[in-house]
Amino acid sequence: MIVGLITSRDVLLHPSSIVRGFGIRRARKRSPMLRRGRRSFGGVAGVLFATLLGTAAPAMAVDPGFEVPPARVDCRYSAIPSTAEKPGSHEGVLLPDGDVFRPLLADPREPRFYADYMKVELEGSSDLLSQGNGNNFNVALVAFGGSFGIWGLRQPHGCDGLQVSLFGVVFSQFNLDTSSFDLINSDYLVGPQVTLRWGRWSGRVRFFHQSSHLGDEFLLNYGVEHGVQRQDLSFEILDALVSVEDEWWRLFGGGGLVVLSGDDPDLKEEPGLVQWGLELRGPGWRLMNTQLRLVSGASFASVQATDWEVNTSVNGGLEWAAPDGGNRARLLLAYNNGAVPFSQFFFMESENFGVQLQFEF
Repeated sequence: MIVGLITSRDVLLHPSSIVRGFGIRRARKRSPMLRRGRRSFGGVAGVLFATLLGTAAPAMAVDPGFEVPPARVDCRYSAIPSTAEKPGSHEGVLLPDGDVFRPLLADPREPRFYADYMKVELEGSSDLLSQGNGNNFNVALVAFGGSFGIWGLRQPHGCDGLQVSLFGVVFSQFNLDTSSFDLINSDYLVGPQVTLRWGRWSGRVRFFHQSSHLGDEFLLNYGVEHGVQRQDLSFEILDALVSVEDEWWRLFGGGGLVVLSGDDPDLKEEPGLVQWGLELRGPGWRLMNTQLRLVSGASFASVQATDWEVNTSVNGGLEWAAPDGGNRARLLLAYNNGAVPFSQFFFMESENFGVQLQFEF
């Protein structure tokens, strides 16, 4: 290293020698004051130049022990790592990157970022939810959420293992047929989850709190005048899912229980819920170092509180993924049939069709 060749005595006592060492000529003999100024400037410049080169030397040097980390493997979508290295034994990891369980594509209650436009057709004669606009109205649905890894037991170059995370999400719905796009309802979910993977098999266990709140604009502009009362809809759910997948298909299923609930309504009296579905992923093609593919999914859910009626959610469209697969955006057509996806009104039924923009990190 260059700094190693220059002793501290040289730097402090002989700056002119450093200047000569770097090929900087001394000033021609002129006035004493000018010589002192040039000599002083040249010495300082030499010291600074030597210091900069000495600092940069480690970055420019080739360390034979330095190892470039392998490309990131998104274990949510790759059960078999793309690296040729052995997966290695499991290791405890704080704040692990990514996850080992793939989010459900078609579940409208999956924690993620999305924005929907939906045409909602209510079943029955009530136009309460549409704020007097009939059985058909236009709705914007947005979600902001995701999960954050706390600890994992993961393979250095593989995907098998488990992970403990926290997740949270808020779902909000807005009536686009009102002058101020009134907020109808917001649902908040938060809690811990444990995810695991073993080859093509993966699973998820969650214990989470959900609370739902009617929008102030909905209540003030229409609801209070027409007898709508805000419910204390708050409960805790324990649920679990198991998934098996291959390169182009995935099947999943599971269920859960409402273990704690408020009194209005008390969902512990009929606590059961089940969920199942499938997903398909087409072959990918490259576009400017990114990857495009067609994807589709279907999710079905039944809740004991609504007499086990099946709620259907289906979507499909185009996925655009980053080179390492970490960031994904999707433009999807979506269809829902069953309970209204606004929790304060889940005893009502509707049929919805629209467009969804999903973001996944």
